Amino acid sequence: MTRQTADQIDYLKGILEFSPDLIILGDKDGKAVACSDSVRKILGYHPKNICGKPITDLYYNPADRAKLLHLLELNNKVIDYETRLKTQSGRPLHISTSVAYYRDDKGEIVGTIGIAKNIRRRKELEKKLVEMAVTDGLTKLYDRGHFNIMIDSAIEKARRLKYPLSLIMIDLDGFKEYNDKKGHLEGDRVLQEVGAIIRQTIRPKIDSAFRYGGDEFVIIIPGQYQELAARFAEKMRKETEQRFNRLITASIGVTRWRPHQNSYYFIKLADESMYRAKTYGGNRVCVS
Repeated sequence: MTRQTADQIDYLKGILEFSPDLIILGDKDGKAVACSDSVRKILGYHPKNICGKPITDLYYNPADRAKLLHLLELNNKVIDYETRLKTQSGRPLHISTSVAYYRDDKGEIVGTIGIAKNIRRRKELEKKLVEMAVTDGLTKLYDRGHFNIMIDSAIEKARRLKYPLSLIMIDLDGFKEYNDKKGHLEGDRVLQEVGAIIRQTIRPKIDSAFRYGGDEFVIIIPGQYQELAARFAEKMRKETEQRFNRLITASIGVTRWRPHQNSYYFIKLADESMYRAKTYGGNRVCVS
């Protein structure tokens, strides 16, 4: 390393002390030479615990580092590459990073310099915006448009992995009369409470619930046989009956996906089961 190169590195190290962003200098072997003090706040590491270690170790998915270096070789610099780093606690952190080579006075590559910004809040906002776009504003369940996408995806996954898939279809008994008598604001309150009952019953981040339209709801139950879906349905039926003192009840149909079925016939079977429950007097669960 020449004197000029050493001076350049010293200059860069001076910048590290003041930068609010995460800056890492790497040598040509991919090990960290120095990093900004902000690594404490952003990732939870002490800078001394990073220097001398492979930069790849900081990536939540090490393959992302390989992709980044490949882009760097092709373009000599990479701007705003989104990836995830690993915090000291082992959790992923979304960042946007820009990486370039730094060279000695002869123009030879002696290492890399990377500058990363914490974009966790931005990613959380993006996620919320996506959820808002596919969520029914009244019940906080997904909307029917999202159901039309998710049902095909759920069937394809069940077919590929050869695991069970169930569907629950719910229609409220007496809702129209109640809504006409009590008014739309009271009707909205009923729909909101039914949405809450559904959310409290299903498995978070596994099952998916949707407002199908009006006072109808549908729930996708992946990875379980219809016995579990039937237990969920019965629990929701009882809770609805008790919550509204039988003024509002639920007719519920439960069915399982058969390997030969497409989404149309899968939904049709659940719908027929739900209408059978209504035909038999409502406030019951029918399984097919």
